Amino acid sequence: MVKKNKKSLSDAVYAKKSLNKNENPFATAKPATAKHLNPFEVHINKEKFQILGRVCKHDKGLPGISRAKAAKKRKETLGQEFMQKHKTNRFKDRRIGKHLSEAQLNEDIINARFTADRMEKIKQNKHSRFNLNDDEVLTHRGQTLADIEQFRDDRSEEDYEENERLDAEFTEAAHFGGGSDAGKDRKTVIDEMIVEQKKRKMEIAKEKDELFNMTEKLDANYKNLVSLMSTTSKREAKEKPTPDDYDKLMREMIFEPRGVVSDRLQSELEIAKQEKERLERLEQERLKRMKADGEEENETSLKTPKHRSADDLDDGYFANGDEDETKILAYNLKGGLETKMNGETNGNFEKQNKSKNQEECDSDDDEDEEEEDEEEASEYDENDDDLSDLKASESEDEEETTTSQKDNGVDCINRDAPTKPKSVEKTTADLPYVIEMPSNFEEFNKLLSSYKLSDQCIIIERLIKCNHPELESSKGEAVAKLFSYILKLLNEKFVDANLEDVRQNFQFLSKMVPHLYEIMYLNPERMSQTLLEMIKGKYTEYRKNPKQYPSLEVLIFLKLVSNLCSTSDFRHPVVTPSYIFIQHILSKARIRARQDIAMGLFLVTLSLEYAQLSKRFLPAAFNYLLGVIYICIPKRPVEILKILPPFQSQGIFNRLLGIPEDSDIFKNIPEQLMTSEDLVTQTINDDFKLRALNHCLKLIQIATETVKENVGANYLAMPLLEMLERLPLSSYPDYIKTNYEKTKIGLETLANKSLKKLVPPEKKPKALRLLEPRIEQVYDDKRRPKLSKQKEERVKLLHKVKRETKSAVRELRRDTQFLQKMRLQQQLQSDNERREKVKRIFAEASLQQGELNALDRAKKKKKF
Repeated sequence: MVKKNKKSLSDAVYAKKSLNKNENPFATAKPATAKHLNPFEVHINKEKFQILGRVCKHDKGLPGISRAKAAKKRKETLGQEFMQKHKTNRFKDRRIGKHLSEAQLNEDIINARFTADRMEKIKQNKHSRFNLNDDEVLTHRGQTLADIEQFRDDRSEEDYEENERLDAEFTEAAHFGGGSDAGKDRKTVIDEMIVEQKKRKMEIAKEKDELFNMTEKLDANYKNLVSLMSTTSKREAKEKPTPDDYDKLMREMIFEPRGVVSDRLQSELEIAKQEKERLERLEQERLKRMKADGEEENETSLKTPKHRSADDLDDGYFANGDEDETKILAYNLKGGLETKMNGETNGNFEKQNKSKNQEECDSDDDEDEEEEDEEEASEYDENDDDLSDLKASESEDEEETTTSQKDNGVDCINRDAPTKPKSVEKTTADLPYVIEMPSNFEEFNKLLSSYKLSDQCIIIERLIKCNHPELESSKGEAVAKLFSYILKLLNEKFVDANLEDVRQNFQFLSKMVPHLYEIMYLNPERMSQTLLEMIKGKYTEYRKNPKQYPSLEVLIFLKLVSNLCSTSDFRHPVVTPSYIFIQHILSKARIRARQDIAMGLFLVTLSLEYAQLSKRFLPAAFNYLLGVIYICIPKRPVEILKILPPFQSQGIFNRLLGIPEDSDIFKNIPEQLMTSEDLVTQTINDDFKLRALNHCLKLIQIATETVKENVGANYLAMPLLEMLERLPLSSYPDYIKTNYEKTKIGLETLANKSLKKLVPPEKKPKALRLLEPRIEQVYDDKRRPKLSKQKEERVKLLHKVKRETKSAVRELRRDTQFLQKMRLQQQLQSDNERREKVKRIFAEASLQQGELNALDRAKKKKKF
């Protein structure tokens, strides 16, 4: 056995005397028995080139030791995970501070554990998060907090000892004799003493309990009194500081009412179904009122008196009514008179006074009530419509009608107004709520012709709602039919319009536009195609005689295009053909009468309305405005001015709107607008001349605003400016002079607008080429060329990624080998165990068989 290497005594003494251990030359010496590395287990990494100043950290390697360390690490990590795979019989300690010992646990860690436990319970049961009635009982040193807070003054053991001491009388009688117990033996005296002591303790406990109960009662009464008492008076109360704006805003945000949950948004199908059901319900009620269902029952119930007992104190007086009262005087919210007639009293009054005037009054009252119901229904319908602005005129007409009807009703009750003649048209009360779609145009025209204009709008509205595309399976066929019917009706009304009915026809048009708009967007493609076919038919008729202006219905359809379609699109299937149609009419149709001038100005207005957003312009519109100013200039027969068709430079039609110079007749004519009668009138009067010129000047102002951003706007303004200078302003009134000055200023601004000349685009000057010597480095060795900083970092990063990838793949491969070895060991171990079990079973079976054979042999011997 090798002797241990020990330091001599002198070395130890030398080490003690030395202040610094490093001064001992033997302190850093390694023991002689240090483990030497096996040279066969050391791998030396050779360097191709030795670089001065570089410290090589990996000059030697120990593959055996590294392999053993890796195997040990895999056993502790992968091996443990593999052994515990698919096993659930383990307890995991996830408490806070689980690695600490009992001595290291302090109160903070225990509180943190308690808080985490409570949070986990709250997560599991969210309903107990805001529960104030916590059932958990908190204790302190074995006592509940409720008991501790009672503040019971329990007496100490010393007090009990003082009370248990014997008094002077007992001591004197017992020690010195005498007293009442002189004839008793010792045992009896001791028993009595024990009983008296117990009695005394019970009295003390009872007194203590009574004192505690009284204290509790006084505390409860005191708490009740505290709520009634005020600790400080109002004078002693401190003045509250005035809250600042921030506090006010914060309180307003805290206490402001929250939003109330409303019903979900309904789809178009649900809205249409509800509207149809509402109209059907109203129609049933109307039919019931019309057929007077239930009136006989009401009359019999009124005529038959109710049973009245003998002791009835005439309680049914007010229920039965007074026969003498005929009218009830009442006032509405606005202070107006509202005299209502009772049903039974009204009947008695008619029997007594059989006058014709009173009968008419009652019928008017019923009509007024039904009309009010109808107005409420129409107001409900109008609120659902998006085109409230277009229906303003309709509502105003209905209000006027309602006001007149109410006035008539009051006058009729007072019997001051004369009786009205019966009208051929049906009233609003006769309107059905559910209307079937007519099968042809004649039935549709007959349906509308029997009602007045306001009722016609209600009929159209109910037809739309009863035949909504979402409610029927025909995919909007009924609505498309209604759209074509309305267009045909407009065509019939305006094709032969005259002075008597043109204004009424335009009112009908204004009422129908909102409904056409609503139908249009139920099926835009279908309705657009219908409108386009109608315009195509009118254009075909116009091409037969292009030098004559078309009839009025063509202008109406072109106006409908601007109301129903988007005119700002670059190309539109309906607007673009209509725009071209207007161009052809303005450029080819000749002017012969007042109707032609009015139609031309109407078409120019439409063209400017089409181009309101797109800022495009129609050349024929500017040419027409130039021509209207041309025919306003008085010319001599031999004077010829240059003008483009369809206007003529010679003849009687080149001065249709001209007025004589230096004439004071026209200065007193007031300013007026163009009217609908101008579209159907042939003769030209002085009033129309002024209105046409004034309207033309306004259109020029709008046109200049539209094309002012156009590149060639000055070329459009110059001819108009030249023609305006020829007008004789001395003969015109002041409002025309004012519009003339505004128009002239706008045209001069456009005419003086300078154009940008066409120049080639500026080219960026090329800098002089500064040639640098092109030096190419020639590499004869295997070193890579010098790269930039970014490329160098990228190459280094790619190299590191490659190395790490190879290392990761290698480690994964080794992990797989380790796991395969563990699986193989488990398999071999299980095979060995099975083999041992099989051997044991065979051994036991052979022994059992041997015993059976021995028994068989024994039985055979007994037989013989």
